[in-house]
Amino acid sequence: MKKLLVLISSIGILLFATIKANAASIGISAAVTEFDGSGTETVDGMNKNTGGSSSETVAGIPSIFIESDPQNGWVFGIDFIPVSAEFVSESKAQTSIANLNSGTTSHTQKVEGDLENHITFYLEKDIYNGVYLKGGLSSVDVISNESLGTGSTYGDDRILGYMLGVGYRYDLDTMFIKLEASMTDYESIELSATNTTNTATGDVDATTGKLSIGYKF
Repeated sequence: MKKLLVLISSIGILLFATIKANAASIGISAAVTEFDGSGTETVDGMNKNTGGSSSETVAGIPSIFIESDPQNGWVFGIDFIPVSAEFVSESKAQTSIANLNSGTTSHTQKVEGDLENHITFYLEKDIYNGVYLKGGLSSVDVISNESLGTGSTYGDDRILGYMLGVGYRYDLDTMFIKLEASMTDYESIELSATNTTNTATGDVDATTGKLSIGYKF
C-alpha cells in the first residue's frame, strides 16, 4: 500500500509539472454511479457471516477537475469528489454458529458504507475526432457505519481503484464538454474490529456515466 501511495504522489508531481509547462483547464462534472458491493464478517476467526450483496445508484455526484490541454492527443488530469457517496446499505437476519461448544445464534447484520475523499489521477488519449480512451488510479476513504448483532465495531480504510473508460470531447472557443462512461474496480476492503477479534472483508465496483464542462486558460 505504501508503494502505491508513493506512486500516486509521483503521478501528482508529474501532472502538476506538465500543467505548469503547458496550458491547463479546470472544470466541474456531474455523475451517475451504480455501486455494487458485497461483504463478509468472520467471527472469532472461524465462522463467516455473509453480509450479502447490495447495489446502490447515486445520481448527481459532483466533482472538480484540473487537467493539461491536449498534447499530441494526450491529457493528464486530477479529479476530486468533494462529497461522500453511500456505496452499500444492507440489513438482514443472520443465524450462525456461536462457537464450537454451543448451538446457533440469531442476530441482525446492518451494514452501511460511504466513500469519501475520492481523488483520481487519470490519463486520456484521443483516438478519433474527439473520442478518447481513459485510464486512471483512484484513492478513496471507506467509512464504515455498521450495526452488527455480533457486537463488532469497525474502523475505516483507504483503498485504491483502477478505472477504465471511454468518452467524447467537444471543444468550443475557451470551453469544452465531455461525455464519458467508465468502470472502476476497487481493492478489497479489509477491516479489523476495534472491540473484538472479528474481521470483515468487502468488495465494491462502480459503473459511472459523467458529464463534464471545462474552461481553458
